[in-house]
Amino acid sequence: MTEQDDKYADLLDYNWNHDSLQNRMPLSQRAKIFLPFAALTGFEEALENTLRAEIAEMEYNGKSDEL
Repeated sequence: MTEQDDKYADLLDYNWNHDSLQNRMPLSQRAKIFLPFAALTGFEEALENTLRAEIAEMEYNGKSDEL
């Protein structure tokens, strides 16, 4: 065994109780838990700002017909 194997030996040899896995929450319920979580906080705002800046630059350069 390597040093890393020794570090996790208690987990590798653990006797998992498979009965507890049968009492899991349904996927539809679990999804509701993470619904309010936004992984990319501020992404929408940054995207809108970039879009506004690109449109303004295109209008300034007289390329508004490309929109």
